[in-house]
Amino acid sequence: MNIELEKRQIIEEIKTVHDEWVVKAIKRLLGLYDDDDIPEEHKQILDSRIDAYEAGKTETISFEEARKKLLGK
Repeated sequence: MNIELEKRQIIEEIKTVHDEWVVKAIKRLLGLYDDDDIPEEHKQILDSRIDAYEAGKTETISFEEARKKLLGK
């Protein structure tokens, strides 16, 4: 595998992308996003959910329980 060749191919493909969501996803994957990309309303929702969790006011389940529910087991 030639990593430099693969990087060049990816860069060339990115140059042709016109979908805003694809560009945002690439930025996130590369760690290039900033807090300005997250709407204030979403930040407030997350903050309130974190506060509720830390105060013990939310019902949580383990990963395995969630997985079983999602898989219908």
